[in-house]
Amino acid sequence: MLHTMKGAQKIVDDKEDVEVVEVQETGSSKALMRKLLIFCFALNLIIGIGFVVLPLLDREYQEEDSYLSTGVISEITKAEISQGVKKSTRRTIFKKVATSDPLRILYVITSLAEYNTGRRATDKGSDRLQDTLIPVMRESVLSMREMDYHVDVFIISHWSMKSERLQLVRQALPDEVGLDYWDDATPLGYRLEDEKHPEKSKVVSHITRALARQHRFVIKEKFLDYDFFVNFEDDMMVKGHHIQNHLSISNELFRLRDLAPEEPTEYSLNEKERTAIEKRFYGELTKNQLSRMMPGLVRVEVLLDEEKYPAQSSTGPIPVDLNFTDGVRQVNPEFCCFVKNETSSPALPVQPSADKLMIWETSIIALGIHLMPENSTLDWVFLQRGPSEGRQLDIEDVIGEYYSGQNKEFGVARPSSYKGKYINNQGGWMASRHEIWEWHDSICPGGFLPPFDVPHFNRDGLDLRNVEYWSGGLHLFTRQNACNLQRIVAIDPERFSKHLIYHSSNNKQRQRTAQREERFVKANTLLGQLNSVTKKALRVLPESEAL
Repeated sequence: MLHTMKGAQKIVDDKEDVEVVEVQETGSSKALMRKLLIFCFALNLIIGIGFVVLPLLDREYQEEDSYLSTGVISEITKAEISQGVKKSTRRTIFKKVATSDPLRILYVITSLAEYNTGRRATDKGSDRLQDTLIPVMRESVLSMREMDYHVDVFIISHWSMKSERLQLVRQALPDEVGLDYWDDATPLGYRLEDEKHPEKSKVVSHITRALARQHRFVIKEKFLDYDFFVNFEDDMMVKGHHIQNHLSISNELFRLRDLAPEEPTEYSLNEKERTAIEKRFYGELTKNQLSRMMPGLVRVEVLLDEEKYPAQSSTGPIPVDLNFTDGVRQVNPEFCCFVKNETSSPALPVQPSADKLMIWETSIIALGIHLMPENSTLDWVFLQRGPSEGRQLDIEDVIGEYYSGQNKEFGVARPSSYKGKYINNQGGWMASRHEIWEWHDSICPGGFLPPFDVPHFNRDGLDLRNVEYWSGGLHLFTRQNACNLQRIVAIDPERFSKHLIYHSSNNKQRQRTAQREERFVKANTLLGQLNSVTKKALRVLPESEAL
């Protein structure tokens, strides 16, 4: 509009010598010109309003042409249509959803292999799409739908999605669940980091580790169309209980933050008291401390053959105490690991018992606990490993904890927060739109969503950041070029169970047998040990805090 008006003015200016004289000589000409300009302005204004208002009045379904031009996913949508897949086979995920509708979830699945390669104790040549991705996706979606969540699925794959394979995926989903995909999605680049093979730096090839980065582009494009985003690898089973638990804890953290002071009021922040603050595992938390907290997840597998692949035989010096204030409790496997009969297989039992759940990515030797403020619905939590600690943090950011080996029970130093085998790679992450925007805008150096620019990212993120950095969640809860968030896991048995997430491939128990004694910890064992540590902490808790 503005451009059009400037153009009209230029035409008048070019004829200034003639037209100005005529306007001065003829009053009627001047009036006519004024009316003409007013008419043109009004017409342009009406057209402009139409361009803004009409799309808002008609967003129930986007026209196909505009849908195809919406950005990074446009080419795959065109390819899908050219393959003859009817548009009616999936809901347009740009469909307007009224605010009274259920929580809108975009469930993003990243898949590197259509068929298993035999690596990581998988069966070479087996159909990963049909044996893993589809059953896990279906079980996850049905669980979310049982919570009355609205769910759409988006698959990102290294491999090409043939029409008959797409149809298998579509048939596995309820009709009301939307389906979209981005195939051949692995970015191309130069392997500049491979010093042993310099010739590779001159050849463009697939950077397969960066396939795990691609979900960020999808989430950025769909950001305003969903309330909640679930992003996981293709063998991670995500239940409605996980989402419910995440929302419950994150909402509580936001509530506490609203009530919390900007600065600590109960103690001073001088350097002499740093050690005391690091060990202060109770009391008020500041807005800044609470903004660093997020709900965490712990991957588990179901032990399929304990005679051949058992868990550790010795649980170490911390007792396993499953006696809670309301009686003997244990983990509830239903929340993470129960599957429907049609999903089950010999490698995916229907209702595994609590004693069969095994954790391999953390253990009590690495963990400390914290008592949340007295006005919180949360009680005791443990702090997962990964972020900076101690003097690597500004003192006002430190979240104190009671370490499980406080009395030197283990006889060795506490493992570093960055020790990989204790960090709990989650196989994915989930968050609300609110959380993601805060991460991107004010918490994560360089942002959480693309573009991935220097100085925090090199080569658009195609440097040596691994799969776990992007899709395992390490970007969120480690410190180097990352967000340095502190994950918390509730120790209450019911809530603790909703932090456990099923690695349905069940292959780590076969792959890491040499590390069995050190790393294969039963979920009940860890829960009982955390309860023991809580009881020890209670004995040194000031009386005012214990009430």
